[in-house]
Formats: sequence, structure tokens, C-alpha cells
Amino acid sequence: MKETLVAMLVVAGVTYSQSIAVVDSDRIFENFSEVADATELLEKEMEEWEAHADSLQEEIDAIRSDLEYTMVMSPEHRREREALLREKTAELQEFLAATFGPGGLVERRNTELVAPIVSRINEVVREISVEEDFDLVLDSSGGLVVYASGAIDITDMVLERLATGGEY
Repeated sequence: MKETLVAMLVVAGVTYSQSIAVVDSDRIFENFSEVADATELLEKEMEEWEAHADSLQEEIDAIRSDLEYTMVMSPEHRREREALLREKTAELQEFLAATFGPGGLVERRNTELVAPIVSRINEVVREISVEEDFDLVLDSSGGLVVYASGAIDITDMVLERLATGGEY
């Protein structure tokens, strides 16, 4: 509540002599085809990583099954299989943490794919802001904008420019 009030006061002070626009980044992400392409690529890569994790889990399950149902196993062979089970379990846990955990491969890959798109969107917003003489552009999807007139919403302009490759 405090944040909204402070934001409204800041906006009110800025609007006195400034021109303001809003943009809906959620709508841009939903409608910009490059985002869908990046999402599709990341999902395909994630399927490969999940398949690898499943493969490791199947190996672990097979070793566990072998240990449970083999009564005639020598003590030495049992120790070897138990050691292999611990090794494979650790390998799976490390893979899951390194791939799907915080700061893992999925997060890094998502950043790699999305960063250029966000940069392009921000550049288009800057271009339009300079051309249209906007002093301030707020993102209405962030929840900070309580109300914005459609007259100051430049989301369609941003989407159109992104779709045409920057030509307006």
C-alpha cells in the first residue's frame, strides 16, 4: 500500500510538466513471436535434460531392485552394488541441482535466450519515447500503475514496431 501511494505521488509530481506513457510488458511477451520461439527452444532443451534425469533415475531404480531381489549375492558384490547406488544417487542429485536448481542451467539458459529480447523491447520503447516526446514510461504489468488512460498506452506501438523489425 505504501509503495502504491509513493508511486502515485511520484507520478503526480512528474505529470505536472512531463508527458507519460504506459506499456504492458506482459502483453508484449504474450504477442511477440521471438518470445514464443525462445520459450519453445528452452522447453525442447529442458525435455532433453529431463530425459537424462529420468535415465539416471532408471539406473538407480534398477540397482535398488537388484539389491532387493537378489538373495544369493555375495557380500562383496552387494557392497559394490550399494556403492554404485550411492554414486548414481549423488550423480542424479548433482545433475538436478546444477540443471534445475537456483542459478542452474535452466535459469542461465533462460537468461541467455530472453536477455536479447528484453533488450530489443527496451530499445523500441526508448525509440518511441524519444519520437513521441514521452518523459516517462511505466510498465502497467508490474502492478504499480493503478490506472492509465488508453490514450497513453504505447503497447500497440511497441508490438507493431517489433513485428516490423524496427520500421515505423
